[in-house]
Amino acid sequence: METGRSGRPEGAAEGALRAAFGAGAGDPGPADSAAGLAWCSAVALAGRGRFAAARTRTRTVADGPFASAARCLEASMVRQSGRHRDASSLDGAALGAALDARTHPASPLDVASRVDAAVGLAADALGTGRFALAARMLDRADGYLALAPGSEPWWTVPRARLRRDWVAAELAVYSGDADGAALAVAGLIAADPGPEKPRHHAKTQLIVAAGLASTGDPDGAREAADRAYQVATRDGLNPLWWAGAKLLTALSVAGRGERFVREAAEREAEWIRDGAELIRM
Repeated sequence: METGRSGRPEGAAEGALRAAFGAGAGDPGPADSAAGLAWCSAVALAGRGRFAAARTRTRTVADGPFASAARCLEASMVRQSGRHRDASSLDGAALGAALDARTHPASPLDVASRVDAAVGLAADALGTGRFALAARMLDRADGYLALAPGSEPWWTVPRARLRRDWVAAELAVYSGDADGAALAVAGLIAADPGPEKPRHHAKTQLIVAAGLASTGDPDGAREAADRAYQVATRDGLNPLWWAGAKLLTALSVAGRGERFVREAAEREAEWIRDGAELIRM
């Protein structure tokens, strides 16, 4: 049996949170439930690119406090498959479920669910070039963040806030806002949760790399992309491994990108295999 930092045996919910988010995810609270455990399992599977298996878990969470989180995760998987408009329907359902389940005062899970859904809708809009809509949805996420009660477990509001910052940085990069991208990069470097949360660390470093590339720092971009790539390959995080290889292909000096081209193609083949059943979502 695993033990936590305190030396006591790690419970099922703590282990599930660690698998999904890394060390120091915080007190399980409502995650110590059948729906919470199913969602955590789905998050861990999706992080490795096993989308079809993750979908079997989220399908079991049709209502209750984790229904919004389950729909958000489904939207993320669909969005990573390039289907942003389909993802927006799921993110819209997630926001509706989050608003239906809201508590008074707002709980950390309640706030995180609303933020995640609004951020998902922003990412969906960004992926289809609707930058103004993406900005409005980020503003909406900021409004939900203002309701946070404080001292929340990392897996709730702090994690959702980081996701918001990722999309804000991507919006600055893709809309050509160099000043905004520079500010966003600085903020993400400060907010990076570090290696103990490998998936979020790798994703943060990937977006830092994109931001640095857009602001004229190719060397810094390569370093950040390589950090993300190393973490993703070590931990088998196939979607981020693929993204890291693709970014390093673009950032590599002439004649040194062939390896990353091959790796991106291999990861994409695995990703398609493991997520093929998503077509039936």
